[in-house]
Amino acid sequence: MAYVKAMQNKAGEVTSHRVRWRLGGARDGDWQSELFDGDEAGAEAAAIFCAAVNEGGQQWPPGWVKGKGYIVAGVEEPDDVRYRFDRFALEMYENRTGIQDQYRQDCLRDLRRWIIPTFGNCDIRSVEHFCGDTVTAWVRQLEQTMVTRGQAPKQGPAKLRPMSPKTIRNLHGLLSAVMERAVRSEPPLRDRNPCALTRLPRTDDDGADGGEDIEFLTPDEVEGLVSCMERRSDQLLAIVKYGTGLRWGEVSALAPECLVDWRTAKPVIRVKRAWKKDGKGGYKIGMPKSKRGRRSIRVSQTVVAAIEELGGEDNADPGRLFFTGDQNGNRLHYSTFYDRWQRAVLRAKEAGLLPSHKSPTAHDLRHSHAAVLLSEGRGLTYVQRRLGHESIKTTSDTYGHLLPEADDDAMEIIDRSLNRGRPPAPVPAQQAARPAPASSVVHVVTFPVGHQEAFWRPEVARLVAEVWRLECRSLAQTQEHAASAWAARHGGLDGVRASMPGRARVWIASALFSADGSRFQAGAVADEVTTAWTWEWEEHYTSEPAKWSVVHAEGLQALTQVRAWGVDEKGVRSAFTHACAEALAVCGQHPVLGSGGTPVQTDS
Repeated sequence: MAYVKAMQNKAGEVTSHRVRWRLGGARDGDWQSELFDGDEAGAEAAAIFCAAVNEGGQQWPPGWVKGKGYIVAGVEEPDDVRYRFDRFALEMYENRTGIQDQYRQDCLRDLRRWIIPTFGNCDIRSVEHFCGDTVTAWVRQLEQTMVTRGQAPKQGPAKLRPMSPKTIRNLHGLLSAVMERAVRSEPPLRDRNPCALTRLPRTDDDGADGGEDIEFLTPDEVEGLVSCMERRSDQLLAIVKYGTGLRWGEVSALAPECLVDWRTAKPVIRVKRAWKKDGKGGYKIGMPKSKRGRRSIRVSQTVVAAIEELGGEDNADPGRLFFTGDQNGNRLHYSTFYDRWQRAVLRAKEAGLLPSHKSPTAHDLRHSHAAVLLSEGRGLTYVQRRLGHESIKTTSDTYGHLLPEADDDAMEIIDRSLNRGRPPAPVPAQQAARPAPASSVVHVVTFPVGHQEAFWRPEVARLVAEVWRLECRSLAQTQEHAASAWAARHGGLDGVRASMPGRARVWIASALFSADGSRFQAGAVADEVTTAWTWEWEEHYTSEPAKWSVVHAEGLQALTQVRAWGVDEKGVRSAFTHACAEALAVCGQHPVLGSGGTPVQTDS
């Protein structure tokens, strides 16, 4: 039978009334629900609706539309109700297709908790209610919000911390999706998405995250930590997790059916199971979190030995869990393992097996797995596929600083910035990295535009190609060439690089003016400056705050081109405004006009 449940927040306040029932009344019928307001009127409406469902054989009452109520033909709701944000946003996610139920519930929860309290009564169409300023003010409010994070303590109050930049970005993305839906509605309800104007906190800023998210462990530290674990099953779990880099939900769902070519020289674990929330407060076995998450990874003999100790292949019970929370084979909860892990961390510190400043979590075994691969020269793409990251950007942002020579490259960049305007000090060690000529090869990266760069180290060449593919969405080819052939073609080997080339995040603005001073085409304006990473061989590469140029372009259209670029956004905006003023003063003097003028090329 249908029933009414009062939904409460953590303070015990009733926020809504939900009516739930199984369609048709059958035990296996799909769960249905309808929401009503949290006040007395909402409670009364929920009770009336619940009675109607029960009277109608556990079916939706005739004429009732989910989220709207009884709809009378020919009668439309007032626009101020129809386009109220809370109504629009909740209906959007309740009716959205192609998403898992748990994701839907998470979105609805976050809307009600973090967004509707601010924007709930606002009109989705209003440029006053939803603009860059109002969204920015809301983001600022989130930055000042204190929340509980991590494992809740068994005793004492929970520790409060500022909301992390990643959480703020996720909530902003949720609001942005609703605004984008309004922009794309037919007919459009808005001209633009106000969330596109918001500057969000960086996910690597100090403060909210405090640099505590990742603790990289050396192989010796991992071995010491494992030795301090009391249970052999916990030791085996830590060995498998470090040896595979699996997520907690993946490693705790491992079963014999995941073992492929197990008795061969190339054993593989097929990651096809993971624990997922079932939307009812529990967990179920499902697929990994993304398409990239469904993967096959080679494993070492140490991992094979650990799995064999847990029973190995089992044709009689292929779905049996290797790691369980009890003797009945039920799921091992992370909180249960976490307590035992923390005790092992303390013992390792007391025994001098782990530095006192390190406080790793079990998830840091996954990070440490990636770190040891990168330290041995494996590329970002290999690590991305092994870890199951959907995007290589995640891999690059998390582990890019661990690549060989990354610190050396960073020091070079810092030196270049500190010596801006002065010739940099010579770095003779660069040439020392060159291999012996007798066996020398160079590793050449060929970019789609035809440009080529040569490197002595293959891992640096691969990294450049991967970063180019990530940022430019196009493929760069990497090939080996004999150093002698390269030298003959390019007049020597001085141009072969021993380390990463320079890169800079540059802000760019440009426009074209006709001879009469009007804009020839839609171009950037001072508040629409674009940004992009540029390599040192590209046109806009610079380390200066801002540069600008005004040029009479070739051709019969008598156009004047304005450009501004640099590493400082405000400086580029100012330079672009100045350059536009310069262009207006000279655009009527284009030589094509026959006024006796000469081509103008003015720059900063």
